[in-house]
Amino acid sequence: MGVQSWLSLWFGLTLPAIVLMYMFKRKYVDTTVPSHLLWDRVLRNLEANRPWQKLQNRLLLWLQLLAAALMVFALMQPFMQVSGGGSAHVVIVADTSGSMSAQISSAEGEATRLALMQERIKEYVKGQGRRSEITLLSVGASPVTLAAHESDRAAIDKAVDGLRTYYGPAAYRETLSLASALTREETDAEVVIFTDSYWKPDTAPIAFQVPVSVEKVQGELPHNVSIDQFGISPKGDADSSYAAVAVISTNAKKSVSAEVNLYGDEQLLTSKVLELEPGKKLTESFANLPFAEVYRLELSQEDGYAADNASFAFGLGHGSSRVLLLTSGNLFLEKALQLSGAEVTRVAMDGSDGKKDENTSKDKDVDKDSVNSDVPPVPEGEFDLLVIDGSIPDGFRQGKWADLTAKTPLWTIGGEGTKVGSQGGRPVLAKHPVTAYVTLSGVYFGTLVDQAPAWGEPVIKLGDQPIVYAGTESGRPRLSFNFLLQDSDLPLSPEFPVMVSNALEWMTSGKGSGLGRYMAGAQADIPIAADTVKAAWIPKSGLALADSFPAEDALRNEQGISPVQIVPEYPGLYAFEQQNEAGEKLKFWLAVTADPYEADWSNDQGPTVSQSAPTSDESKAGDRDQASERSGAGNRASSLMPWLAALALAVIAAEWGVYQRGRSI
Repeated sequence: MGVQSWLSLWFGLTLPAIVLMYMFKRKYVDTTVPSHLLWDRVLRNLEANRPWQKLQNRLLLWLQLLAAALMVFALMQPFMQVSGGGSAHVVIVADTSGSMSAQISSAEGEATRLALMQERIKEYVKGQGRRSEITLLSVGASPVTLAAHESDRAAIDKAVDGLRTYYGPAAYRETLSLASALTREETDAEVVIFTDSYWKPDTAPIAFQVPVSVEKVQGELPHNVSIDQFGISPKGDADSSYAAVAVISTNAKKSVSAEVNLYGDEQLLTSKVLELEPGKKLTESFANLPFAEVYRLELSQEDGYAADNASFAFGLGHGSSRVLLLTSGNLFLEKALQLSGAEVTRVAMDGSDGKKDENTSKDKDVDKDSVNSDVPPVPEGEFDLLVIDGSIPDGFRQGKWADLTAKTPLWTIGGEGTKVGSQGGRPVLAKHPVTAYVTLSGVYFGTLVDQAPAWGEPVIKLGDQPIVYAGTESGRPRLSFNFLLQDSDLPLSPEFPVMVSNALEWMTSGKGSGLGRYMAGAQADIPIAADTVKAAWIPKSGLALADSFPAEDALRNEQGISPVQIVPEYPGLYAFEQQNEAGEKLKFWLAVTADPYEADWSNDQGPTVSQSAPTSDESKAGDRDQASERSGAGNRASSLMPWLAALALAVIAAEWGVYQRGRSI
């Protein structure tokens, strides 16, 4: 037995009101008069009123009290638990949004809301839904159907066990719409929603034509400390001057302490103990940090919601590209590279200067074991781009220089080949990142080099004569200018810095840097090397690694690996690894975050639903305009209101009979 509306007990005040009416009822006293002519006058003047009289055993009083009590009982909407009385088809909506991963206390101990919900669903299927066909829907980026009209209990349990938390923006409304559509044409169906009731506000309710009930899975409100924001920015010109800013909050009702650790490339940089006030966000700064490719800010202690306990930022961007320039002297090119944000290391190719220009580089340590004493040694460190201005001397084609050329994106200007004169004509530019925002109108190119590299396609032609080739070789970008800048007035054109910036950005876009921060389930644009044969998302840190989230293969299209990818659904740090046929790998970092709404447990409104156009079979469950909320599982709620209403009508009919007979009782 259960009650759905305890608030209706207020109507029970009618019971003492009826009693008071009988206690204050006027009672007339019989009076003997000498003549019947005085009868009317006696009735008007000689009447006695005796309030607070003793209650007498009157049938009408008991009937009225019984009718009022039945009305109160009916307004409370009582129901009886009838085992195994479920509908023919039950649609179960399982809330698998991020908030369901919160740790709560239950009779069985500590468990997540998702685990407790799975147990509740299994109990429901074994009890109330044991004779029903089950359709199981979960809330993800879009509605997910895990079982459809399933009668096999083993298959249903397997589907329930397969429920997983989705940390991105959950499709609450879309899932309810699907549940409504699945039951719209059915006469014996119902919908049961298992949720923690932390749903995004929705002003337009979803209309259902079948009974809808909500099973709450909440438990005590978990304690949560959240890293709301985290970012890295360089300070000054020194590589060691970086600063971080973090915003941290808590849902605690009183002040709490939280220890945070800041890591750079998995090395602990600093730790702080912060005092957090309820209802306030704390902004904390970290100064004088060394450069790192990946920074991680992490709470040292666990709390009730782990999805926001770590945050990532990246210290490497296109503006910090290192460029090695081999030239006999080209000030325009060097300055254009520096204006594009590159760190340029210049090495002379004519033998007059056997070391790099210290004015353009901070790296002063070079390799002492050069192949040829007439060739400058290879500078230490990694370079994102190698630019060769002019013909390559033989000494740069062997040893460590050859190794560097093979593994680094290469941009050649001039180069080897037969010198030919320009045929003239208007520049024709293909659609390519290198040619963006330029027209080269009116530029003179002078003598050209007649060569057509096998790895590229012409992106700029002078009439029918190719002058710029772009492409990839062994998965690395290649760019070739078939003319010398010294023989052209291109460096004097205002479009030259733009073209150099385009070339730098395109050729260094695949250096394996951080791609930024994305919400779980969002789309991301990934640079894909032309010779990539396979790619995958590899969890490297954070909740994804702690919960052993498996690696996921990259999405493919008709051309191969798709440049538009759906990021994983689990928060953490991922490496998007690409591999070519030679086994060489290219890695991009990407941070995945949870939907911040799922950590806000202040709005306990539940799903917004309504019932319209009820069918005749709905009288078995009562006329409910909104979903009823009850915590039991495995039993059907059978409304008693029709029977109580019929009994109230019988009492009224009996009372009418009493008045109709005209007897004093």
